[in-house]
Amino acid sequence: KSAEQSAALGDNKEDAIIFTVGHPNGSIQEATTTTEAHLVPVEGAEIDTLVSENPYYSKATIPGGMYKGSDEDTNTFGVRATFVSSAAVDEEVVYEVVKAVFDNFDRFKGLHPAFANLKEEEMISAGLSAPLHDGAARYYKERGWLK
Repeated sequence: KSAEQSAALGDNKEDAIIFTVGHPNGSIQEATTTTEAHLVPVEGAEIDTLVSENPYYSKATIPGGMYKGSDEDTNTFGVRATFVSSAAVDEEVVYEVVKAVFDNFDRFKGLHPAFANLKEEEMISAGLSAPLHDGAARYYKERGWLK
């Protein structure tokens, strides 16, 4: 659990911890304010290959000053956020959830700072990690985003 990782770092039981999360994140804030921890860039040829070969990953930058001890921007990579449901979920239920998100997109983006830079066109086409549910596909077709 992320809270346990931060505590273990603070108790000197861990030398480093890794999170794949949206930012800002409470566990990282805890780790960087209760210890002398700082963010380490995760970049280079291996990351370039990872991102280019796996569309569900993308390069990311954690803004400097977001966490104590990391005044400069930190280059890294992240996983694209995806809504996932079982294929057994009723088409109408998924349709209504997708419709609620996109019909209220500006409000949705305000729910967490990590959502602030989301773009509709990227959310429906970049890095899909599972087939589209029929309910989502129906909404996308209605909006003209899917043929």
